[in-house]
Amino acid sequence: MVTETIQRRKTMQTYDDGPLGYEQQASPAAPARPKQRRGTGGIGRALSIGLLGAAFAASTVVGGVVGALVTVQVLGHGSTPAPIASIPALLTQTSAPPQAGSTLAASIYAAANPSVVQIAVGSASPRGGSGSGSGFVVDNRGYILTNQHVVQGAGSISVRFAGGETRTGQVVGSDRANDLALVKVDLPAGVRALPLGDTSTLAPGDLAVAIGSPFGLAGTVTQGIVSAVDRSWQPSNGPVRRNLIQTDAPINPGNSGGPLLNARGEVVGINAMIESPVQGSVGIGFAISVNVAKALLPQLETGANIEPVWMGVSGTTGDGGALLQSVILGGPASAAGLRAGDVITKIDGVGVRDVGDIARLITGKRVGDTIRVTYLRGGQEQTAQITLRAWPNS
Repeated sequence: MVTETIQRRKTMQTYDDGPLGYEQQASPAAPARPKQRRGTGGIGRALSIGLLGAAFAASTVVGGVVGALVTVQVLGHGSTPAPIASIPALLTQTSAPPQAGSTLAASIYAAANPSVVQIAVGSASPRGGSGSGSGFVVDNRGYILTNQHVVQGAGSISVRFAGGETRTGQVVGSDRANDLALVKVDLPAGVRALPLGDTSTLAPGDLAVAIGSPFGLAGTVTQGIVSAVDRSWQPSNGPVRRNLIQTDAPINPGNSGGPLLNARGEVVGINAMIESPVQGSVGIGFAISVNVAKALLPQLETGANIEPVWMGVSGTTGDGGALLQSVILGGPASAAGLRAGDVITKIDGVGVRDVGDIARLITGKRVGDTIRVTYLRGGQEQTAQITLRAWPNS
């Protein structure tokens, strides 16, 4: 299936979570009306990011589509090996369709909501704020899956269940490349893991049900369809997200980390982002494929903190390779001697036609790995050794 990268013109991209920008009252039972704060990240700040357009804020790394010119930030993700036997029940569980109710969505909600949680986050910094997101029980030993950006920088994590029980959570592992995190708690009696589906059979038009805590409103359910599969999307200054599910099920700030479920009540995605010209949902939301999460869970359980790798270049298709339009000063490529105007033709001996090939060839590389880059400068072929670094936080 051809992966399509979302075109972005004069739009606002936001993560659909509250923890980095929506203040909560001390009691999670009666959340305050959220107060919006704009920013690019950190506890107490909204992740609202302006993109390509007249009002676009200056940035050193950007990817997008402008006419026929394709410009993408070149990066790769941490490796995602096949699941291992450390969580066997998690990776094999299935479920029958939910019991009949007044509507299918009502039946799915009744079965799934007890396993969906509201996550309240306190900042590790004295100057930080607080906020909340969502998550769901993914393993009966007390593991909860959520987004990495929900718990990033957290000094304290409080997990509130649908029955009102509150537990203290600890981050076990995280993957910034795919925006996933695993949190451990002591489960209340009777709370069970949600069954995980298979996104390889997911198709546009399939039912999609989202559960979470938009704007602090715990236990909110919305219904829509799968609008598209295998999307690619890049937040400004952030790593490219691949294999995303696009849905029109309304998701808003605070839904981040909550489940997207199919008609059988199985989790098919982890709600993560929205694309909107204004703050809030307008029917274009994105969820991380549960198949990606299933492949990563064994690593997260063992405490892995996976980082996306970074070359520090952006470019477009050039004559015979990937034409570098920008090389970040002090970045990995700059340190190896590359500069704007160079045309990369090979990485580790494999031919490069465009910047998309660069991204694919460094996917699976680890921070600290070195790649051999062949490039043209003034028509002359040269080579360089580039040591990959973690994608910068800013």
